[in-house]
Amino acid sequence: MFVEEYLRDLRRDRFVPRAILTYGRRLAARVREQIYANPGAVRSVWSVALGFFAAAFVAAVGVALLYERRLASDFFLHTALWILLAFTLVTLYLELLRDRDGYRLSALNIPVTLTLLRVVLMPGLALFLVERHFRAALLMYALAAVTDVADGWVARRWRQITRLGAVLDPQVDIVFNLGLFFALAAARLLPHWVFWVAAARYTLLLVGGACLYLFVGPVRIYPTLFGRLTGVVTTALVAMLLILHAVGGHLRDRLESLTVIALGVMLSATVIQVLALGWYNLRQMTGAAEPSRGRVVGDVRWGPP
Repeated sequence: MFVEEYLRDLRRDRFVPRAILTYGRRLAARVREQIYANPGAVRSVWSVALGFFAAAFVAAVGVALLYERRLASDFFLHTALWILLAFTLVTLYLELLRDRDGYRLSALNIPVTLTLLRVVLMPGLALFLVERHFRAALLMYALAAVTDVADGWVARRWRQITRLGAVLDPQVDIVFNLGLFFALAAARLLPHWVFWVAAARYTLLLVGGACLYLFVGPVRIYPTLFGRLTGVVTTALVAMLLILHAVGGHLRDRLESLTVIALGVMLSATVIQVLALGWYNLRQMTGAAEPSRGRVVGDVRWGPP
């Protein structure tokens, strides 16, 4: 979590070790203050975590009955540890649990819960892919895709947009897709070069955005039509790849290589696009190019809110 007034001091002191330590202390104090100020939100976060934990146990029982005990144990262990990590991080972000007008909320709403469900699904999806249980993996991937669409739709339809949701959604997408492509490569459904192209894309988005925020100034990333379209195409191609392996036979032999090539080419194009826009945004924000009045390219805005 970045706090802009603290970051201004950190940039002024040029990120020397003493300034970094001071920033960490101030940030920890602020997180502690926000937790004390909103105990209802803390209870809500961990109540949702407990619900996901119970659901994971029930799912593990089903896996044990349908498949094998070892797979069920691995599924439950990895999911439970992932829940612990994810909800600890959400607790640290409680300051962002506010509505569009800045009013503090005392509980997680449905869109944020759906976003967190996508996080919880990641370990099980990766495990089923690596163990080559493609039908179970396809089911979990379909559920994750539905939550990806539903969280934004519910937030807009019932005006439940929060700052926490706006921050979590793109970060969850990046982490989810990184884990997904790693699992696909580990299961030998994709050549390794496709995974490294995907890793380059999502690492550039995550690290590049963080570096712009840290070293240059506050950055707000907004979805664009191009970004939405590439997301839809990627989801469709991955789903097709999983369907082909779940069905197998003649259909997989005919279409698998075409699907893999399509994924690799599209991801390669998006890496070039991210590099080009990142370079242009950096020039604009540092004053090396003519300023664009607070709007850089299309999906990035910077400067005071």
